[in-house]
Amino acid sequence: MRTFICLAVSAVFLVVPFSASRLHADVYRCVLDGGHVSYQQFPCSTESKPMELKDRRSGWSSLRPGEQELLKSYRSKDAARRRKPSGRSKNPDTETKDCWNKRKQLEAVRSKLNRGYKLKEGEELHRKRDNYEDYLQKFCA
Repeated sequence: MRTFICLAVSAVFLVVPFSASRLHADVYRCVLDGGHVSYQQFPCSTESKPMELKDRRSGWSSLRPGEQELLKSYRSKDAARRRKPSGRSKNPDTETKDCWNKRKQLEAVRSKLNRGYKLKEGEELHRKRDNYEDYLQKFCA
């Protein structure tokens, strides 16, 4: 009986590494309505083919040329925004109260973005930041 258990355990240890290497999931890249990209385990349509991943453990692939251009444009926009002199005054007496309040709200949102946030908060924080920056640019030169 003991020999049977030893044989069964050794058989499991021999079979598991070979079967574990076969347990990988294919990844499909799907472009949804509105241009949103989704990565999933199931094909989007009948013509879908799985992505060729160089390293299946990480699933990382480099950016496509169009995505690289988009990233460069975002980075240049951010760099231009940082270079732009703000001309802010920290004294609420020298500027309108609304502008001062918006600046404080913007500082709070930026602080939250820098500290970290939950995934579901990210979109709202970015939206608020953009709205506050637009308001300050238009009304609080």
